[in-house]
Amino acid sequence: MSLLEPHYDTRHRAYLMSEKKQVFGPLRLRCHEASSLQKMPYDERYTEYIEPLGLLPFIHMVTRRTPSMNPSAITALVDRWRPETHSFHLRTGEMTVTLQDMSMILALPIEGKPLCIDTSCEDWRGKMFDLIGKAPDEIVNKRGEKLRVSAGATFTWISQNFKTCPEGASRDVIKLYARVYVWYVITRTLFPDCSGNTAQWHWLKALTKMETKWSWGSAALAFLYRQLDEACCRIGKDACIGGPLLLLSIWSWERFPVGRPRVLDYKKYNDHGNQLRRPTWAYQWDIVSEFSGDPIAAYQTYTNEFDNLTPEQVEWEPYGPRSQLGNASTFTLNPACMAEAHLWYLHCPLVCMWAVEHHMPQRVMRQFGLLQPCPPEWKDTSIVLHG
Repeated sequence: MSLLEPHYDTRHRAYLMSEKKQVFGPLRLRCHEASSLQKMPYDERYTEYIEPLGLLPFIHMVTRRTPSMNPSAITALVDRWRPETHSFHLRTGEMTVTLQDMSMILALPIEGKPLCIDTSCEDWRGKMFDLIGKAPDEIVNKRGEKLRVSAGATFTWISQNFKTCPEGASRDVIKLYARVYVWYVITRTLFPDCSGNTAQWHWLKALTKMETKWSWGSAALAFLYRQLDEACCRIGKDACIGGPLLLLSIWSWERFPVGRPRVLDYKKYNDHGNQLRRPTWAYQWDIVSEFSGDPIAAYQTYTNEFDNLTPEQVEWEPYGPRSQLGNASTFTLNPACMAEAHLWYLHCPLVCMWAVEHHMPQRVMRQFGLLQPCPPEWKDTSIVLHG
């Protein structure tokens, strides 16, 4: 196909497996749960500071519980990602994760400022101390040499120092603990770094002013796209993928039978009398069966299933037809899921710090219940931009 760039194609997992007969295993998932009461319990006093950020529906969802994910199924899907089109290339046509999915599954705000700030690490410990009153100590080896570490704090350090907000704390202290809590949650679930155990400093820096309304939804989608761009070309034994993998998993479960778990039960959802704490579409997968078995054999099975996928097996409009969009029959959907429906069709750059990725719904109009033009309008995603 002329639209496939040799720059990506010759390094792509799918090319190396099909043309060079190389054998790979499943990618490692760099994503964590945030629902452990032992590590970082949610304090109701944080709510008034998290709600203005637009993150309350998401925070309430992921700190309540998250379903387990299947690395083998995710990898089989990643193998079909193409950076040139920001979509999965399947026998049934192109499909991708869009701003609609971001709204329906994670309820992250799309409206807002692009999440783009200075990510310089100069004197990051001093700046972190000024912002939250503490910072990790420098690590020194036996020879007295300072070791170079990621600019940020480990999740263990955050839990040890900010696990519980003191009783009777002032509003400023509660706000500080709320800021750290949001930092902890988003770096575990939306923006995990390559080490998998560190909350990077620049995400805390983005929370300097808790009143700033960032476009968290477009930032998270850009981060996912960039992770997919890179992961589809990763082949080492430690090859991994990060980003909002809960979004990717539920997106896949809603549409494909490949690797889809069984829904076992639904735990009662306590919205605390606040409609912004009602469940998102992710509640459809509240308690699911966990993957068990040989991950390599499962990866091969899922690969074959995607190879033989038919249009009849695909759920093109999982949130309902346009006339009944967002009608969850068994529960009342969070209003944030539908609040920004007018933005779902935007052809626009998605900005996340250093990553800029194009949102191209024109390539997957069937996912919106619309006629798909063929060929779709072309938009160059640019090798330079991805660099």
